[in-house]
Amino acid sequence: MNIAIAQAIIWFGTLFMVLIVARAVMSWFPMQHGGIVATLFGLIGIITEPFVSPVRRLLHNSPLGGGGMMIDFAPLITMLLMRFLTTFLANFIAGM
Repeated sequence: MNIAIAQAIIWFGTLFMVLIVARAVMSWFPMQHGGIVATLFGLIGIITEPFVSPVRRLLHNSPLGGGGMMIDFAPLITMLLMRFLTTFLANFIAGM
């Protein structure tokens, strides 16, 4: 039972990271408002923004992000944090 829960945690963490990558890639391309791609992008944004925006605020307030950087590293850092968290939780639950 614990192994199944640990695998589900890893699966959802991986799915979430795929959504973050999709959001980052989709942001590079222009979209027409009201189209299906724009709707999909909005849905992905609604799912991922609550996790990415706190990291973005921390980066903006840090010496790394205060200068108005052109590249947004918040999705990358969020993905690293999610990987660490999901691995830690899955190992913890599997070891119970």
